[in-house]
Amino acid sequence: MAIRSREELTLAELFAHTLGNLIALTSPEEPRAMPTAAEILAAPDSEVCIPPALFRLVQLVLLPEVLGASSGGVLYVAAKRFSRSLELSSLQDLKSWFSYMMLGELEVELDEEKVLVKLSRCMTCYRLPATGSALCDFERGLIDGVLERITGTTVITKETLCWGLGDTVCQFEAFNSEADGYVYAEDGSQSEVQRRLLQGIADQSDTALENLRLVGDRRYAETRDALTGMYNFRHLRELAMLELARARRHDRTVAFVMLDIDGFAKVNEAVGPDGGDAVLRQWADQLRALLRECDLTCRYGADEFLLVLPETADAQADAVLGRLRTALGEMVCEAGGRSFTLSASAGVATFPEDGAIVEELVAKATTTMYVAKSGGDGRIGFYSPAAQGPETGQDTQ
Repeated sequence: MAIRSREELTLAELFAHTLGNLIALTSPEEPRAMPTAAEILAAPDSEVCIPPALFRLVQLVLLPEVLGASSGGVLYVAAKRFSRSLELSSLQDLKSWFSYMMLGELEVELDEEKVLVKLSRCMTCYRLPATGSALCDFERGLIDGVLERITGTTVITKETLCWGLGDTVCQFEAFNSEADGYVYAEDGSQSEVQRRLLQGIADQSDTALENLRLVGDRRYAETRDALTGMYNFRHLRELAMLELARARRHDRTVAFVMLDIDGFAKVNEAVGPDGGDAVLRQWADQLRALLRECDLTCRYGADEFLLVLPETADAQADAVLGRLRTALGEMVCEAGGRSFTLSASAGVATFPEDGAIVEELVAKATTTMYVAKSGGDGRIGFYSPAAQGPETGQDTQ
């Protein structure tokens, strides 16, 4: 995709901006931590070699497969933004960096009237067959970004020579305009009507994306506990109903576990409500980390947590809770300059033996938890163990 005017660049930037926001809206809640450009460039690379074919496949096949005809414009805008992190401040720096990264050999002519860049042995297109299209959006974006840093003005070149066009060298050029900087324009600037149209599209896109964010924030607030980030009971109930339906269809078991932190009031007395909240967050984060991805968790009360464990019978729940009790009991929570180790009591009710609906199973797990807790801290109770009646329950320590 060859960008020929400021308006087309604006549209490409709009597309890249919109795409980035849409990806953010549909990404997992906890984004992956990526290394920075500086960390990547500083990492040892003597044992790593990237074949030029892979570099080309990513640009010319994989990205167009996802982004379609807009891939060139998005790649150009991304490369231009990335160039800012390179901190190249002279033409010699730019030439040396291209040579070091084996992107090609640069010749740059820059004066008050024009910018003319020639790139030999270009990594993207060198010796590729002619397709009738300029291909080197990545290199052009890097070059234009660095030239903008050097000149302090806008630089939007056009690739006028390329192996993809049947040439044997790449060439990028633009002409100086007092109003627009260095910009290549074949037919003059676009009409004011088009400018206003593009600006209107950008404004409406930002408004739509902001509305989507607000909807996402509202959905998060409606389904999550504000302190711990766990599900609230209303949302967990909906998910638990689906788990019971799945278990009923496939003849599986589901364990409902009510956890209550022992003696948590003493934490609040020692460090105050804010310190208690900090301890509760730490404990809840560790609890969530110890469970499977398929397990459901919610903050049920002030210091009570409800777990829904799919495909888990009493014996398996006993093993899981034993592991949780050990790990959480060894965890040190800190707040207000104090350290705390906490235990928890648990009650378990299992589908289908102990109940058929969510409310019934939660009630029985809660009752069993209080019965177990009455015998001391850190106990685990089961609503209907094989050896005892359903009203008595069993606790283990």
